[in-house]
Amino acid sequence: MSDRLELRILGSFELTLGGVDAPVGGVKPRQLLATLALNHGRTVSVDQLIEVLWGQDPPRSALANVQTYVSALRTRLGEDRLRRQAPGYRLELDCGELDLLRFEEYARGGDPDSLDAALGLWRGEPVENLPASPLWRTEIDRLVERRRAVRQTRARLRIEAGQPAAAVDELRRLVAEEPLREEAWSLLVTALRDAGHRAEALSAYATARRTLTEELGVEPGEPLRRLHRTLLVEQEGPAVLGTRLDGAAALVLRGLARLGIAAAPGWVPAALLDRPDAAEVLDALDRARLLRSTGTDELGQPRYGLPVLVGLLAPDLPGEAIGAALTRALGGYLELAERAAAGLPPQVFGPGVTVAARWPVPNAAELAGDPVRWFATERDALLGAVGAAAANGLSDLAWELAHAMVAWCDMGGHTAEWEQTHRTALSACRAQGNLLGEAVTLRGLGQLHLYRDRYEEAAEAFSRSRLLFARLGNLCGQAAALAGLGTGHRIRAEHDEALDCYRQALEAYRLLGHRHGEAYSRGALGMVWLARGDLPEAYRDFTAGLALAEEIGDEHRAALLTRQLGLLRLRSGDPAHARADLIAALDRFAVLGDAHCEAYCLTDLATLEAPEVAVQRLTQALEIFERIGDRRAQAQTARRLGELHRGDERFGLSDAYLAEARRLQSTVEISRTWL
Repeated sequence: MSDRLELRILGSFELTLGGVDAPVGGVKPRQLLATLALNHGRTVSVDQLIEVLWGQDPPRSALANVQTYVSALRTRLGEDRLRRQAPGYRLELDCGELDLLRFEEYARGGDPDSLDAALGLWRGEPVENLPASPLWRTEIDRLVERRRAVRQTRARLRIEAGQPAAAVDELRRLVAEEPLREEAWSLLVTALRDAGHRAEALSAYATARRTLTEELGVEPGEPLRRLHRTLLVEQEGPAVLGTRLDGAAALVLRGLARLGIAAAPGWVPAALLDRPDAAEVLDALDRARLLRSTGTDELGQPRYGLPVLVGLLAPDLPGEAIGAALTRALGGYLELAERAAAGLPPQVFGPGVTVAARWPVPNAAELAGDPVRWFATERDALLGAVGAAAANGLSDLAWELAHAMVAWCDMGGHTAEWEQTHRTALSACRAQGNLLGEAVTLRGLGQLHLYRDRYEEAAEAFSRSRLLFARLGNLCGQAAALAGLGTGHRIRAEHDEALDCYRQALEAYRLLGHRHGEAYSRGALGMVWLARGDLPEAYRDFTAGLALAEEIGDEHRAALLTRQLGLLRLRSGDPAHARADLIAALDRFAVLGDAHCEAYCLTDLATLEAPEVAVQRLTQALEIFERIGDRRAQAQTARRLGELHRGDERFGLSDAYLAEARRLQSTVEISRTWL
């Protein structure tokens, strides 16, 4: 044994004896010694060592192997350094023998030279050249975090010593590694400012604020915001802050900045002020160049945005509490969204209650008169509104806005918007303990998971939603969650379970007098009977549901049930009536603008068409399924196209479609297993 030993773990694992590399033979002995080094001065049990070396499936010889590895290491290191101590082993090295101990000693020094020495010991990630073990994760995370803290302290000391430029690169790396570390952002803004790069400092603050609001739903803390205000005043702030703003003007600027809408329609400032019109205030802000007109949108509304500097400064302008003003503006968007959604196919799966206050937008009926056009025009604003509601602790408004968008998202296949708004609202509701909002958004996400063939995720979301609705005593929500669970069972051919869920949903909707829900449940039950081959029962439920849908004027449900009757007649060997029903359903879906259901009708009709017409219908359907992200339907449609082309001896095209079908099907299977 040499008296000069050095073990390095702050980077690749290395051992030297007498100043010469002394490689430890075998991966497992190196893993064992690394485990002891990461836990230096603490006893590591034999069971822990076995789990590091072999995971959850150790060989029978694991204990004997550990003893062999330890014996060889003790021979090399010395028994005084690697001690037996029940229930395992303990590594005890001097400060000069382990780089981890030297790092801690230097870091405690606190002066720039000591911190430089401490950080100079790092050569990469801890033990980066060894297979990782979950049991190392806590200690490695602690070391990495300790290193970041030392780097941040060194950057602060450089700023305080009048060397801000020397700290900038390090701080940029720190915020890139941990973008939610607000103190690092403050130091970066300060370093950039002190180095004379004020525009970059402003940009860094804007990035920090956007990151914190998007990821955590919170504004920066007061220290960072105070630094921002100081920076604005030092650079270009006097031109803005020198303008005499009355309370109304300041409230409009603050409200628009908090809402985060790039170009807000003219009614939004009116809602912020709780007035029918805000033209006078808008004119004053426009003359002062604190607001800019962005023109008129497709709905004929004038829209307004904030200049960049004003947008940065406005959230911190003094004035009355902003909460009530934001609630009114977001309530205005909710009022309009619900009006527009009322002109789209009815959504069955709501909680049956409203919670957030609406604000009466002037000319609301006219603005939302063309639902699809209104949603398309206000898409970005609605996404911003849900985010603003979440960021400002208004979780009821967040979930109600997200839910109000479902009709448009569902009909038009806007799955990205559906997911974004629901996940944002769900996070806000969970943060505030809003069980109703959590239940509604989980139910909405469950439906989206079904569309994407993520059946396990869907079942989890529906089950959690059902439990929350039950805890709240919300029968309408329970029925909606049961309907989702039933659909998951039906898709997986679990017919008894599907029937049970749908029957419970039907009974709940009957008790509530929810006739749209009754019509849906009838159609859902019919689909299960059809899958089981019980055509009389399927016909009974389909016709009962269709009669109810026609009676209440639910055109979309009537179209769905007409399609389902067409499928039943196709199954029963009545192609003429099947074709008539499917074409009628296709026409209805086209009028309603429901592309997803159109695509399914196209695939149904393809079974009744000559090959050349069938190819046209299936190709059109495939494009729709691809846009929406319905991979299961994509796979089935691609396979049918491949088979049709093979029948026409178009072998190259056939092989391409069949290969695409196999690829898509594999992703569906993966999603069922893992997502």
